[in-house]
Amino acid sequence: TFPSCPPIYSNIAMPAESRWKKPDGDDDEDDVPFSKELDLSMDNVIVVDNLPIVPPEKVEKLINVLVKLYSKIGAIVQDGNGVYMPMDEKTNESKGFAYVEFEEVQCAVQAVEQTDGHRLDKAHVFRVWRFPEFDRILAVPDTYQPPPPPQYKERGNLRQWLLDSKARDQYVIRYADESEIFWNDGPESKEEERRVFERKKWTDTGHQWSPHGTYLATFHRPGLRLWGGDQFEAAGRFMHNNVKNLDFSPCERFLVTTTWCDRPSDKEDPEAVIIWDVRTGEKKRAFKHEGPKDKPMEPFKWSHDGKYFAKIAPDAIQVYSSEDMKLVDKKSIKMPAVREFHWSPAQNILAAFVPAQDAAQSPARVVLMDIPSRTELRQKNLFSVADVGMYWHPDGTYLAVKVDRQKSKKTTTFSFELFRLKERDIPIEVLEIPTQVVNFAWEPKGHRFALVHGDPPRVDTSFYTMLKEGKAVVSLLKTLEKKPVNEVLWSPAGHHVVLAGMKSLNGILNFFNADDMETMAEDEHFMCTDLVWDPTGRYLCSYVSAFRQPMENGYVIWNFAGKPQLRVNKDKFFQFIWRPRPPSLLSAKQEREIRKDLPNYSARYMEEDRQAKELAESASLREKQAKREAFEEGERARKERYLATQAARRALRGCLTDDEDMYELVEETFEEVLDLKEERI
Repeated sequence: TFPSCPPIYSNIAMPAESRWKKPDGDDDEDDVPFSKELDLSMDNVIVVDNLPIVPPEKVEKLINVLVKLYSKIGAIVQDGNGVYMPMDEKTNESKGFAYVEFEEVQCAVQAVEQTDGHRLDKAHVFRVWRFPEFDRILAVPDTYQPPPPPQYKERGNLRQWLLDSKARDQYVIRYADESEIFWNDGPESKEEERRVFERKKWTDTGHQWSPHGTYLATFHRPGLRLWGGDQFEAAGRFMHNNVKNLDFSPCERFLVTTTWCDRPSDKEDPEAVIIWDVRTGEKKRAFKHEGPKDKPMEPFKWSHDGKYFAKIAPDAIQVYSSEDMKLVDKKSIKMPAVREFHWSPAQNILAAFVPAQDAAQSPARVVLMDIPSRTELRQKNLFSVADVGMYWHPDGTYLAVKVDRQKSKKTTTFSFELFRLKERDIPIEVLEIPTQVVNFAWEPKGHRFALVHGDPPRVDTSFYTMLKEGKAVVSLLKTLEKKPVNEVLWSPAGHHVVLAGMKSLNGILNFFNADDMETMAEDEHFMCTDLVWDPTGRYLCSYVSAFRQPMENGYVIWNFAGKPQLRVNKDKFFQFIWRPRPPSLLSAKQEREIRKDLPNYSARYMEEDRQAKELAESASLREKQAKREAFEEGERARKERYLATQAARRALRGCLTDDEDMYELVEETFEEVLDLKEERI
């Protein structure tokens, strides 16, 4: 502590009042004694231990490494002392630790959270703490004393957002170094009312929701953080240096982190893939990188229930059990030259494609295999195959296999092999397509699929059904000819689909009703790079990401009928992700009963929407009225001051320069469209 001192100006002779007098109401800041004490807490300083011990000529290089790492978290003091590395006078080498001073205390807190445990190399793993904890660390006794067991901390309801009275959905956006989470509310709501959470420099590269929306993941150089609950508090930390990819198991029980050397300066990690337990943070198993070191490892794919995960190995598929993290039956599934496989979304069935080894003896084939019994449920041989794509129906009812056949150097034919998984012996139907296939998409809840085919940019979009009058027959419903379409996005609830012209087609959007086979609306989001439906299928977001397009960044939220609900423009806008919802707990019977009473529910919700709109309009009118009254009150006050000083001004000027007849009053009228209704005659 510092001794108290009298103000520095107490011994200075002040001029006589007759010679110097301060105007009334003019308070000089220098006359006010200092009331704020000197801040000696050093809460903005951290200690980084377990650094390499280096000679003087390498100190500057090591300091630059620290500056590069910690400047991503927050601003470091720029006066030359932001990073200080003590030297040992006896050995003339560094002591193995350094001090880093941030401009803000919050940055120091985040630096400890994100870099404690950071792996600089195999021999040096950072130990980081805040400077005020230094004395506590030095006071640790030499003899070990077991710490008391940690008290259980209630995380709260991690699915609190599902209890929203309006059943609204949430979404997260990222722009510049800001991250924000919003409710998807009506167009009348204000941004402050919709905002749920915001944080600066929350992530280094992006966000990712878990499959049921319970957790939000943020990426950092030392690893991953999970956040959840009402206030998005920390819910898990997983140390995996320079992690580049994250994948959750469908049940959210496990997560998989993956890294690889995509830069020359990156060092190979012996644990390129790590599987973690989400709740405990325990490392369940790690895998080394196989294949080229500068490319990602073959990813694991999870079964629909999270019991198994699998990946392709040379001439085999390796299936692991999530219970013990070991190979099922302690051996791989042998499939020579297997190229691709996919899990069924509803059953533990693998669909694998094996290309032809020798066209005369061993044709290409598609195999359906049950796991863990390894029983082949169905196999289809394919000849003259140039390429294959596999598309599972979201509920596992059907499997579509697109087959491109090279008949000659200039002739390629296209067809679909359609498997019916729910029928006996899994029958297969073949659908021949006369032109090039651009895109394919199943209706999530139904038996239809959309097919884009033809020569770009204007192609045909055909709708087919797997059931015709209740019979298992593939039949064409309708074809939209010569449309600028290259992507098809079905609503998660089915019935509605967006036919989009992306990339070179400049974001043309066709909102199509597949039940009535008619277009509901056509619009454009110029330079649109991404489209994504919300979990309910009622809203679609189109956005322009700065990752792909540096201009016109921002997003638009549309309803299913193609009416814009919200337009937001933001520079350096990177990411928009809807928060997923967990599977419904209602049975199929309960859902049918709700659909029967849908008119009653709709009437109630429409009334609530009407009341909310009236409330928003009345609030807007009250706000405008308050602004007008404040303006008029200010005008009256200014006019009173003006009249009060009128005589003094005239005396100073010696003339009548401010009479009212010397000014011209101009009135301007502004018109505002309150409502617009269009009628077709």
